[in-house]
Amino acid sequence: MSTQQDDFLDLYRAGLAEMLAMTRNTLDEFEQLRSRQLDAIREALGENAELTGQLAGAQDMERLLAIQARFASHQMEVALSYWGRMCEAASHSQLDAMRRLEAQATKFNARATSMLDAAPAGAEPLVAAMRAFFEAAQTACGMGAQATEQAAKAAEAQFETATAGIRNALADARKRSAA
Repeated sequence: MSTQQDDFLDLYRAGLAEMLAMTRNTLDEFEQLRSRQLDAIREALGENAELTGQLAGAQDMERLLAIQARFASHQMEVALSYWGRMCEAASHSQLDAMRRLEAQATKFNARATSMLDAAPAGAEPLVAAMRAFFEAAQTACGMGAQATEQAAKAAEAQFETATAGIRNALADARKRSAA
């Protein structure tokens, strides 16, 4: 087998190994997500049991409504916090996948360039076209990674801004109901 064929097979094997690593990483992240969801469900069940006890002990309608208002406000905080963590995890996963893809593309381009350097005489026009293609692909991948990172940061900032507004509104509502 020729050196070029060996290089191509090595490149193919490296791509398969990276795809397997990305799949394992994705599975780990799904397991973490599922664990977070189960923890949130357990916490909600415990809080609902506590609320049920408080509601059962309410002496009058005013006390019952006050308990429910406090609980609703608390649940809104819990939901905002939960979704904030979910958005952060999704953003992290997306950035990690993009970084892996960019690293793999860089490795691929380096190996492909070395294969093109070993091309036989007379293949210069094809080699030049292939080099231009690989450079364009690398540039596109880099731009995609930058755009993904910027979008993830913007989404996180927007979520934080929205959550801060909701938290402020909840705090104002608590102050008004306490007065």
